[in-house]
Amino acid sequence: MKKTIVSISMITAALISLQPAVAQVKSSGKYILKGRIAGLDTGKIYLSRISDKQVTPDSVEAKNGAFTFTGSIVEPLLYSLKPASGKTAKVFFLESGTITLEGNKDSLYKATVKGSPVQDVYAGFSEAWKPVSVRAGDIYTRLDKANQGGKVKLDSATREAFEAEFDALQGFHDSIVNAYIRKHTSSPAAATIILDRFVTYQQVDKAAELYKVLDKKVQQSFYSKEIVKALESDARTSPGKIAPDFTQKDTTGKDLKLSAMRGNFVLVDFWASWCGPCRKENPNVVAAYNKYHEKGFDIIGVSLDNKKEAWTKAIRADGLTWYHVSDLKGWANEAAAAYNVKSVPANFLLDKTGKIVARNLRGEDLEKKLSELLQ
Repeated sequence: MKKTIVSISMITAALISLQPAVAQVKSSGKYILKGRIAGLDTGKIYLSRISDKQVTPDSVEAKNGAFTFTGSIVEPLLYSLKPASGKTAKVFFLESGTITLEGNKDSLYKATVKGSPVQDVYAGFSEAWKPVSVRAGDIYTRLDKANQGGKVKLDSATREAFEAEFDALQGFHDSIVNAYIRKHTSSPAAATIILDRFVTYQQVDKAAELYKVLDKKVQQSFYSKEIVKALESDARTSPGKIAPDFTQKDTTGKDLKLSAMRGNFVLVDFWASWCGPCRKENPNVVAAYNKYHEKGFDIIGVSLDNKKEAWTKAIRADGLTWYHVSDLKGWANEAAAAYNVKSVPANFLLDKTGKIVARNLRGEDLEKKLSELLQ
């Protein structure tokens, strides 16, 4: 789906309104988490807090597949439950009170959780969003067939038809998310949905608007605060801002600094060898590079890989002949953090002075923008 570029003024206005002066959401208290996992007799089960690797996971021994966790929690938060011998995990909201979990070891992600009103809202969104997923799957299947997995360039009529479908899909997606959030403004789960559906895809204007409709107490929840942080970070990489500088090692192990590339228009392209959409987009980036490199256009690819061999193999396979860097930290890539990159592919087009002029240019949009700047 297409991503929206937001003006600095919109972000600034949104941030001014994100200052509720009320106490933090209170669901502080004891919890009891009881459950049974079919297919599991004994062994350790781990309960880990999502998005906070500094918190040591809790663990208990299962007996005939049954387990019980007890503890305290300050507000509803997302946790992951996984047996030591299991291949899948269940992500759910944990809050004060008695909560039960029932599932199968081999498909634990499908486990049923009862006793958490916040989890009910969180899980309910999957059902509400299902029509979007079905429609998207159909479009992507037909697109993949039409362009033979990205190997064939579509004619203008076919391309425009698909673009119209994606525009309609985006509108349908937004209507589903908006309706669900507005129906559940008093639940902290609504904030996680905003993060997932809009912040992750850098559609911060939509995230800011939906943040405003959340109840004041919910706006002080952990996940709402993450929305505010994302909006603030996004404002630092809006068009018109000087791009954050960074230094990372290239494929030969030498340091390469972004600011050393000033003097040309530069595309900072975040990608990874394991990212299917990135690999499908690469032919478009190659075409733009080949057409405009001699006119003053450069690219620095920032990989979110953590294995050098996979990274360099993908560079060779896709014919990416520009500059490449990575710290091989995967999603913990420091440059990606500086640019608030939550999904890939993601890119930022810089002018000769290092100022951001556009973000997330896909397909022919990149060539169109370069033609404006370099012709």
